[in-house]
Amino acid sequence: MICENILSLVEGNVTIEVKTLVAHIRDMFNYTISYKKAWIAKNKAIVRIYGDWEESYQQLPQWLMVMKRWLPGTVVKMETSPTALDGQVFFERLFWTFKQCIQGFAFCKPIVQVDGTWLYGKYKGTLLMAVAQDGNNHILPVAFAIVEGETKEAWNFFLKNLRKYVTPQEGICVISDRHASIKSAYENPLNGWNNPPTTHVYCIRHIGQNFVRETKQKKLRPLVTNMGYAPSEPSFKYWRNELRKESVEALNWVDKIPKEKWTQAYDGGRRWGHMTSNLVEAMNAVYKEIRSLPITALVKATYSKTTPLFGTRGMDAMAVLASGQVYSVPCQKRITDAMTKAQSHVVTRHDRQRFAVEETEDPHEGRPKDTFKVHLEEKWCDCGKFQALHLPCSHVIAACFHAHLDYQVYIDDVLKVANVCRVYEHTFEVVQGQMYWPTYQGPKLFPRPDMKRVKKGRPKKSRIRTEMDEFGKKERRCGLCRMPDHNRNNCPNVAGPSS
Repeated sequence: MICENILSLVEGNVTIEVKTLVAHIRDMFNYTISYKKAWIAKNKAIVRIYGDWEESYQQLPQWLMVMKRWLPGTVVKMETSPTALDGQVFFERLFWTFKQCIQGFAFCKPIVQVDGTWLYGKYKGTLLMAVAQDGNNHILPVAFAIVEGETKEAWNFFLKNLRKYVTPQEGICVISDRHASIKSAYENPLNGWNNPPTTHVYCIRHIGQNFVRETKQKKLRPLVTNMGYAPSEPSFKYWRNELRKESVEALNWVDKIPKEKWTQAYDGGRRWGHMTSNLVEAMNAVYKEIRSLPITALVKATYSKTTPLFGTRGMDAMAVLASGQVYSVPCQKRITDAMTKAQSHVVTRHDRQRFAVEETEDPHEGRPKDTFKVHLEEKWCDCGKFQALHLPCSHVIAACFHAHLDYQVYIDDVLKVANVCRVYEHTFEVVQGQMYWPTYQGPKLFPRPDMKRVKKGRPKKSRIRTEMDEFGKKERRCGLCRMPDHNRNNCPNVAGPSS
């Protein structure tokens, strides 16, 4: 009875909290059911809507056939292992990507972020994901995999297929955390990431997390983060010296990591300004609601969630292009801000390509005014932003204005609206109703028994908070005098009783 009454709520939002269902039943029947009873009813509703967990594995091969038939170009790679019975196999791993995502990635920024997140259902597992970003700063999921966990074998399986089918281009930058399995899989020559050459760099937030865990010096983490974000070598060296003043031991730990792996000043612009893996972390949050579904429903959900992205974003980009706008909105905003700053710069021209640009006003960037060398042919500015973001900074624009040159030739084509349109040019086909689906004739697919979740209670759905999540937390201060190390109850500066 409870299942019948909450069916529509669960169908509308599978991540709905159990306490919300308890309140719903109380409002309807003026009776408070137990948490356990509501939890059992919710699971019954999920089974009724999306099918039984074991049956879902058996339905998976048919849905993969459907994707290949109605979505031509879809890449599906599934690994299975034999069972003791003929005609039955165990599910091991699954990789899939859509042709539209493969075609769209070719016109995105040449970066890809990878990460894994747990599944919450009856059977354990991990959803691996790779995402990119278009010139309009929109996130585009490009590949998925369901594996047993973040193991060396699982990452080898995922990165090998990702490289082969989605990102075969030269110069791709892979951004991830410092997981040993990812590093091993990336460096494995059989996976193809070194030929043609690519780059693997680390997320600065995870560097900060590792720093706190290893050195136990939490207060020094902002200095490490500033080193990573520093856009130029002088600013990197400044923050490095500040860290040395505080702790030589902490500096020695940081120096063990190659600078080109985690700093913006030494990466040669390969990151495109992306210092974290926040894109893929954001997609993990978007897909949170589907990670508790049976496996076939989960794979279907990636199709249903990706499909509207191409239709909506494609039409929006076409409307912007029709209005006559050449560059994407984020790019246009940066250029407008840079042009405003450029008006106060003083330019000294050395030849047609080299300039000295002096700032006459406060740049409002946490640094003093300075003079910067600009070399247009080498696409170089001492501030570092020109190289990192692949679009002109205020110093480059000032030099171009002084020499009567067009600064737009130094804006990367990825940031043009026409290029954004090409990302979403190919939309998804409509998958017809189940009566039109082909019949699967192969062996039956079953989950591995050892992957069944045996721990009592529901699995945690919120990400475990770590040192990384404490970054940016404000220092606690007294509510009266605003000084640290005490509160208003024992404030030494509180006024005494009046005379």
